[in-house]
Amino acid sequence: MFGIWKNQRIWKTTVAMMALLFFTATLAMADGFNWRKYEGTTLRAILGKSAFTPITMKQVKEFEELTGIKVQAEYYPSEPGRRKVIMELGARNKDLDVFQGLMKTAFQYNAAGWLEPLDKYVSNPALTSPDYDFEDFFKTTLPVIDGKLIGISGSCNPQVLIYRKDLIEKYGIAVPTNWQELEAAAKTLKANLDKGTFAWIARMNAENTAPFGAFLHTNHASWLDADGKPAFNSPKGVEALEFYGRMAREYGPPGASNIGWKEVIGAMAQDKAAMTVEISIFANLILENPKQSKVVGKLGYALVPPGVPGNFRTMLPLNTTHISAFSEKKEAAWYFVQFMSSKQATLTVKLLGLPTTRKSSWEDPAWKAKDRLPGLTKIQLDGIRAGLSGFEIPIAQFTEARAVLQNLIYTAYEGGDVQKKADEAAAEISRIMQ
Repeated sequence: MFGIWKNQRIWKTTVAMMALLFFTATLAMADGFNWRKYEGTTLRAILGKSAFTPITMKQVKEFEELTGIKVQAEYYPSEPGRRKVIMELGARNKDLDVFQGLMKTAFQYNAAGWLEPLDKYVSNPALTSPDYDFEDFFKTTLPVIDGKLIGISGSCNPQVLIYRKDLIEKYGIAVPTNWQELEAAAKTLKANLDKGTFAWIARMNAENTAPFGAFLHTNHASWLDADGKPAFNSPKGVEALEFYGRMAREYGPPGASNIGWKEVIGAMAQDKAAMTVEISIFANLILENPKQSKVVGKLGYALVPPGVPGNFRTMLPLNTTHISAFSEKKEAAWYFVQFMSSKQATLTVKLLGLPTTRKSSWEDPAWKAKDRLPGLTKIQLDGIRAGLSGFEIPIAQFTEARAVLQNLIYTAYEGGDVQKKADEAAAEISRIMQ
């Protein structure tokens, strides 16, 4: 899977344990379904290179042993992998059968006609094992575009409010449940924290659209309207822009144009910031890791405070596996996709701390026994149930539009004329979409 995992390390002993668990589970999964229907077939797959790649490699091997299907798997980090996929599918290469990506790129691939819809495979008992249990997936994590299931997502990453619970307790601050309370908490913290420690920090570089999406949608606004036209320049959208910019300007560190997720999480981990909104996997990987963090045990987690009280919405970036529309081995490719997104495969990565898309993995006794942060788990689940897939503007021209939106959000940070800039951005993105 593509994303931030390329910079993280997983203990070898944990990997070995997870692989053994998966191997044992696949034996039971084989019962009652003809997994060897496409024995002798060779598939080619472009997969993500990350800290979880050793697990993926072992799962690929187990799939080959179970099915007799050979998988020529290539592993790439996020951006090189995306470029490789675009190059091959743009050339209508029939040699590529399966590939991975994020929900934000799926709109481009779908508009180009590169994605095979999977609905007919899921509903076909001759092609889908009865153990697959499609209803086990959270509905909010299904990658659906234009009413079609265009892939299967095995993991997601709900955004949460991360805050210093020791500091808000010290200064008598309630956990924020809306924007008014969030800004009031930031004001109190700013007045009391030592110099060099900031009340708030959030992404403001090229990645700023990701966390901002939660602020937009919790304020009854959205990137697009019902007709698919830019709508972020609505009064509610502009209000969200102004709030996001003001929080960073008034309560965050200077030099915000350079702040991305690494700087945000680094500041939180090193006791340099008190609150942020970020994807929740950082809690297990960094913030609660004694080797990387000074604030272990001092953090609290909550749903992202909404602009409209009670309108809790979180954004769910989805790691998705697709089948190429040009593949000549689509049914065998579906065998691979369903195997890699099975209950057993999903539980394997859940036990490594990754937020997953299957209900069963969160309920499994093995996970409950391993869970170090049950409070965060509850917030993640609440976020998934109320979530929206992806977190970027859902259009095929995502890359071009993102640069326009980045500048718009930075205008809000600088205290400029947000309504004027938003109207100009909406017009520019309309032109890009055409």
